[in-house]
Amino acid sequence: MTRHRAATSDRLCDAVVLAFSLWTLCCHAVVAATGSLWHLIGLYTATAAVAATASLWLGRRLRFAPPDVPPAGGDVRLPIPAQRGIRAAGLAGGLAVSVLALHGEAGLWWGGLLTLGVAAAAFLLAEAPHFEPAVRSRGFELALWGLAAACVAVALVTHRPDLDDTFYINAAVAAADVPSRALWSGDTLLGIEGLPLYIPAHRLHSYELANAALSLLTGIPAIHCFHWISASLAALLVPLALAALFRLLTPRDWPFAVAATLVVLVAAGEAHRWYGNFALVRIWQGKAIYLFVFMPLIYAYALRFALQPRGMTWLGLAAAQIAAVGCSSSAIWAAPAGAWLAMSAALRPDREGLRRFALGALTSVYPLGAGLLLRGEMQTALAEMLSGDSDWPDLPHVLGEVLGNSRLYTVALASTLAGWALCPSGLARRFAIAVPLGVWLVLLNPYARDWVAANLTGPSYWRSLWSLPVPVLMALALTSPLQLRGRPVLRAAGVAAGAAALVAFALWIPRYSALSQENGGADNVGIRVGMPGLKVPDPAYRWAKALNDSVPAGSTVVAPPRISAWVPTFHAHAYPVLARLQYMVKRVEFLVRENVDARRSMTAYVAGKQVDERARQTFAWGLDAFDVKGVCLRNSKAAPEARRLLESAGFSRKLSATSYEIWVR
Repeated sequence: MTRHRAATSDRLCDAVVLAFSLWTLCCHAVVAATGSLWHLIGLYTATAAVAATASLWLGRRLRFAPPDVPPAGGDVRLPIPAQRGIRAAGLAGGLAVSVLALHGEAGLWWGGLLTLGVAAAAFLLAEAPHFEPAVRSRGFELALWGLAAACVAVALVTHRPDLDDTFYINAAVAAADVPSRALWSGDTLLGIEGLPLYIPAHRLHSYELANAALSLLTGIPAIHCFHWISASLAALLVPLALAALFRLLTPRDWPFAVAATLVVLVAAGEAHRWYGNFALVRIWQGKAIYLFVFMPLIYAYALRFALQPRGMTWLGLAAAQIAAVGCSSSAIWAAPAGAWLAMSAALRPDREGLRRFALGALTSVYPLGAGLLLRGEMQTALAEMLSGDSDWPDLPHVLGEVLGNSRLYTVALASTLAGWALCPSGLARRFAIAVPLGVWLVLLNPYARDWVAANLTGPSYWRSLWSLPVPVLMALALTSPLQLRGRPVLRAAGVAAGAAALVAFALWIPRYSALSQENGGADNVGIRVGMPGLKVPDPAYRWAKALNDSVPAGSTVVAPPRISAWVPTFHAHAYPVLARLQYMVKRVEFLVRENVDARRSMTAYVAGKQVDERARQTFAWGLDAFDVKGVCLRNSKAAPEARRLLESAGFSRKLSATSYEIWVR
């Protein structure tokens, strides 16, 4: 047996998975014990030292990649004429369903199920998994690292602010500012004693605490840790993680498939929840890292384990799922789903295949166990949203939330349902059948929608698609011309056709790219491409800083929504009466309706969005009731009356500009 040294990119991915999964386990232990950030740093230092010693002792055996040998069971395939006939029928059927059933849920779901089901019967059941080692080339490796460098550059120069940072960065700020406080012990946005976390499942997050530890130990502000250091490392890992997957799926052309996936991600930006808008333009957030670093690695490790079930491949798959949970609580169900579906792509439904699947499924015990422990608390927190007859959107609308409502929708759906027909024989075709079929059959099943929402996704039912790697499936379809082999002229024609397909996709399928000025996000915060810097809106962020600088740390302040959202992202910050509107929806139970309504009204009043008498009275009352020390006032038609109220309450104007003013007392 010939054992090849793993590629540097694979070894880096393995090291990141091992290190971050260990960090996540330490986080969960410390949080469960109501420990602090100092406790976490100490525990991780000790356990990492033990792990490093074990790694040195085990030497080369501590690798998550198995040797490049084919799996046991031989290579059993359908006759070529039968393959061609089934692929042609599947391609026609998948295209027909994608084009003709855009607005009919029943036709879309049943048509997709039939197309994928026939493919599964023909290729997953009848054929044995076909495996070949990945092509090893210095040129390929250099190209991969070139793509990684390009991804880092894109991540650093693209600034698409996202208001989810209100919570994520504040969590790191709070831990770094008071490192002796119990981690995730309560809300740190509003400064209200005893207020619980916005979402209980966030206690599973370890990524924000990693940035907190980095900030504490280096003195670098937490927001810089997110937007510069974490963004750079995560962007570097995106193509490396994709390469780990494509070395298995398309072993001869894996660099082209990696490049195609990146093109798909960057070229499209028209849907706020499109995969590309969670990739490089938001790669500093945990959910993006989970989707584009750890999920590809989960697929890759699952395939490796299914092909060769060894101790280290099992450990790699388990560690990748734990690491994913540390980035996003959605991974408690999406990571196991991805692992199981990828394993099923590389296994036959015989005794040995079922044995391997059962062993592989045990790697998901930790994320599933964490989900079960939180299930009762989460369902209580979400009871108001999930009560009664839930009016969930139908399948076309759920797909539309992620895929848009134009040409991108049709191409992405066609790649999901019929892309397998364009894939080469082997793991690529099996993966393109098994993973979409499993997601289609369970997570996107309209007859199981209420159960999925209540037990897995919560109100964000569209996150069902987080276990469906649409960009990977699209890349497999777009690079299918590379199957032309043999004479040099055929190979050149295949490369030219693949390049033409990518260019055609980028130019004509999306309405605009992820880097377009039109891609301003759900809150229309905006996007710009420029020198590396913080991913924040200007001037809102500057006014948030000015407001923080104008009052003592811990003071209560009022500001318009787009400014107040950034106030808690600074170290030693003030507390806005309302950090972000959607976070207040779940606060009624703890703050009572009148308190929540007053906070919303005051924020709207200083923004000039509510100018009626009731809003004026609420503002005047709230200045004393909430002991407000600072106000950022927008220069609107409500401003003259607001100034009089502020002066009568003992405030004086400290800073004034064309758009906003800051008042303090």
